[in-house]
Amino acid sequence: MKIRCFAKINLTLDIFSKRADGYHSLATVMQSIALHDLLALSPSEVPGIHFTCEAPDQIDVPADSSNLVVRAAHLLWERAAQKGCPLPSGLLLHLRKRVPSQAGLGGGSSDAAATLWAMQHFFRLSLSPQELLECAQALGSDVPFFLLGGTVVARGRGEQLTPLPDIPPFWLVIVKPDIGISTKWAYEALDARPDRRSHRATKRMEEAILHGDFERVMAFQCNDFEQVVFEAYPQLAWLADEIRMAGALQTHLCGSGSALYGVFSDQRAALHGAELLGKRYSHVYVTHTLTRERFQQLRLAEEECSL
Repeated sequence: MKIRCFAKINLTLDIFSKRADGYHSLATVMQSIALHDLLALSPSEVPGIHFTCEAPDQIDVPADSSNLVVRAAHLLWERAAQKGCPLPSGLLLHLRKRVPSQAGLGGGSSDAAATLWAMQHFFRLSLSPQELLECAQALGSDVPFFLLGGTVVARGRGEQLTPLPDIPPFWLVIVKPDIGISTKWAYEALDARPDRRSHRATKRMEEAILHGDFERVMAFQCNDFEQVVFEAYPQLAWLADEIRMAGALQTHLCGSGSALYGVFSDQRAALHGAELLGKRYSHVYVTHTLTRERFQQLRLAEEECSL
């Protein structure tokens, strides 16, 4: 079985105060995109979970038990065993990385969610949707989103999910510069600013989507992390300008960075923009958003393809 592990962008990202449990309250509209990793799963006669990872040009991707794919597999394996679900003696997992790491695109979380989904369906485990969701929540705040896909508003620390109606698909160019940004640093940098205020764009975006107002969906895109990231990393502020000069209608940080996405009017404009940006940057990706239906349809990869 081969599974596509689709990345995401945040159309909005509002960061509020730090909670007593150490997490920050947030509100965000997350959107699936076609850029993906590829996960292959098969049973093995050798007992245990065996993982390999192919990640060209990404030296920071763990290929051992610390990878979220392995953690997800062990978690679901234990939960299934507790319920008495029939399991093979061993499991082979191979991950081919395409989504850049430390980019804000949720690649690791998507890989984890895909692992849960693949094991549930491949071995026909009798875990309920709620049990699968609990496993996802235990792995990370973003992981539950990748079980749903499409357009979703998330609140709390990211675990309170509300699926939204699909928005018309649009084309994107994503640029990942040769720097990484720590999410922990980004939160701390926001907390250190006594004058910082959230844009509180998520509620406006949610209303625009519910009313089918695509013009406002374009206009309301916003990311609170930009106020500290662009100040500390001026090269990213310049990259945002470069993406706009390449023809983007909107440009924003992906999560806490360091990748940025640009919205383009159509595929032709996106390809032209990517060609211009590719002259200065090594990691440039042309992709598009996915509706929830397409997310579900394309998740199972009968054969490898590029999107």
